[in-house]
Formats: sequence, structure tokens, C-alpha cells
Amino acid sequence: MRGRFTIKKSLNFEGIGLHTGKPSRITVHPAQGGEGIVFRKGDVEIPARYEFVSQTSRRTVLEKDGVRIETVEHLLSAMYGLGITDALVEVEGEEIPAMDGSSLPFAEAFYENLVKQEGEIQPYRLMLPEKVEKDGRRVEAFPSDELTVSTAIRYQHPFIPSQFLELTITPETYLREIAPARTYAFEEEVEELRKRGLAAGGSLENALVISKNGYMNEPRFPDEPVRHKILDLLGDLALLGRPFVGRIMALAPGHEIHVEFVRKLAEEGAGGPVVELDEIKRLIPHRYPFLLVDRIIHMDEKRAVGIKQVTANEEFFQGHFPHYPVMPGVLIVEAIAQVGAVAFFKKFGGDGKMAFFAGIDEVRFKRQVKPGDTLVLHIRLLRKSSRMVKMEGKAVVQGQPVASGIFTAIIADIR
Repeated sequence: MRGRFTIKKSLNFEGIGLHTGKPSRITVHPAQGGEGIVFRKGDVEIPARYEFVSQTSRRTVLEKDGVRIETVEHLLSAMYGLGITDALVEVEGEEIPAMDGSSLPFAEAFYENLVKQEGEIQPYRLMLPEKVEKDGRRVEAFPSDELTVSTAIRYQHPFIPSQFLELTITPETYLREIAPARTYAFEEEVEELRKRGLAAGGSLENALVISKNGYMNEPRFPDEPVRHKILDLLGDLALLGRPFVGRIMALAPGHEIHVEFVRKLAEEGAGGPVVELDEIKRLIPHRYPFLLVDRIIHMDEKRAVGIKQVTANEEFFQGHFPHYPVMPGVLIVEAIAQVGAVAFFKKFGGDGKMAFFAGIDEVRFKRQVKPGDTLVLHIRLLRKSSRMVKMEGKAVVQGQPVASGIFTAIIADIR
């Protein structure tokens, strides 16, 4: 767990929007622990979550009930880089003010006013590799004990064919190495951007402009563009809603693939909290040789992910195709169901209760499971009552589907 942070007092920022070119003003207020980061415009509140992203062309736009807030990524990046978990952002205008084109004005003000508050937050501690790839762009991540970002950009451009940077992100490194990096554009694309309704507020005062011969205004770093790409990535990573712990490698990234990566983490990935074997045994009655879950590596309101290491010493291999060992399909189904039972009883309590199958529907088997495989077992809660639970489940090996189905269980009182 990690501490929650907000700011000591309300802070005001105003200027013009980078893309709309219109005046805007925001006030960032302290918030109570657990409220998260929320934007408010008029009577509409929009949580800083990926579900509310409506556009990702050259900026990230949040929208709810017909209300849009443009270019949130630089402000969110400053909050994420400094560890702010709770704040209310009151917006007057269509867009977050561009300031100097970086996150530095936000970050410096936040850093001077950081305050730890009561409560803790569960980080998303990546347990399994994840990857999103599209049109030559890629974001992938691997387990690590800290947040490290490696980013490479490449262009068909005579001055900047490519740049690369790797950094471990802490509040201090963010403030020093990332926050000052300004948004950038190539001289030859500026007119086209304005025809598309973008960059109307852009200038040499709030953007780094690159010609075929070099930077048109003084860079803050020789590799300022790739640093700004990291800034943007962190701003979009804030849409996960909690701190991320892992190693991220990004190739030619942009807002669209950032948001898709966050969506995959939230809806398919595994980032804790962890339930170890002793706790699993407390929650469900299964024991050797029918305990088929080694560890739960993710659990939230609707999902859980567990793992089962399949070894050559499994007792069922002695009689199930011993000369060609294959895990019985019915045991794969049982393993998925056990993850569901652990998750259900962990969340809703299981003392004196057991879960029994009431129905198994739409079961499909895609490939064989053999000794040496690691089964990754996913369940998603579809419906529950005090006496019944319905779940969608699947098993995966090395990213490839193994089995799937819909499972219904009756919760029985055995006291």
C-alpha cells in the first residue's frame, strides 16, 4: 500500500488553450483521501479515468454528459509524477491552460504544497507482462519493483530521426528531468494541424518547434521531444486511477495507444492485490490434490486473476494420458471456478459457506495444457445475490486462450 497525497491549498492557473487558443482558467482544490482526481465543469464532474476519454488526437480529451475538457494530460502528468492521488480540478473554459507547454508550472506549485493525508491506496503492481501494439506503435510493460519508463521515438526527419531515454520515475526525477519538457511540433505540420482545428494556441512561447535544420527556439534539453513523450505517457497513465509499479517500454507512443494500454491493464491485466496460498486455503476448503490455484495476483470489484503452475508431478498425469501428459479439461474448468470462489469469499465473506456448481455453459477448449505451462486464470463477475453467483471465466497460457465458459454457483450455508 502507498500513502495518499493532495495539496495544502487551492491553486489557480490561467492562460490559453494549446489547441483551442481560447482563454481558460482552472482551480485545483485539495480533496479527501479516496476521492481520486476529478474534473468539474459547471455541474458535471468527470473522474480522471480512461472510461471518460473521448478523443486522443494530439491530446487527451475527457467527456461526460456532453461536457468536454480538452488536453488534460500535462496537468495529470504533474499530479501523477509527484504522487498526488486526490484533487478536484475546477475548469472554466474548454481546455486546460497550456502555460509554457510543459508540466513545470503545475509541478512546481504542487511540489511546494504536497501534503500526505489519511488513508492508503493500492498500487497497480504489474504481475504479468502486458503489451499493446498498433500501426508500428507499441507499449509493453513488465513486472518491476519501481516505475521505470523507456521510450523511443522515430521520424522520417533529417534533424530528429530518433531519440531514446530511460528513467526511473520519482517525484524528484520527474520534477527535474520530465516536467520541463515542452510539447513539440514540426514546422512543416503546423499549418495542417491548424486546418484540423488543433494548435490554434500554439506558439514559440509554449511549444518547441522543429525545422529540418534544427530547433527553432531554445531547447531545454537536447532530447526534449522524447522527454515530453514520457510526460504525456505519465499523464495518460494517471487515467488508471492508481499508482503503477512496473517497467514500461514504449516505441513511437501517442495518446491513443497510451489509453488503450491503460484500458488493457484495467480490464484484462493483473496488478494486485495478491492473495497467497495460506489465505486461499482459509477461504476455500480444497486441498491436495484438488487445490488448483497457487496464487491470486489481481482482485478488484469485478475481476480476479489467479495462477496455477502445472508440473510433471501433478497426480492426475499418472492416469490421464501418462505417455502424453495433458491436463484434463474438467480440471482447467475447476481451476477457473476456484479463482472465482476465492474472489467471492474474500470480498463477501465465506465463513461457514461453500460454493457448488449450479451450471456450466458455453465451455470451449482451445489448446492442450502440458507440464511446464503456467495457467493464468481470469474470472469476471456477471451477477450475484446472497445465494448465487454467475461468472465469466477463461484460462490462458502464454497469452493464448486455453478454455473459457460461463459458471453459475450456489452459495450454501454448511454450518
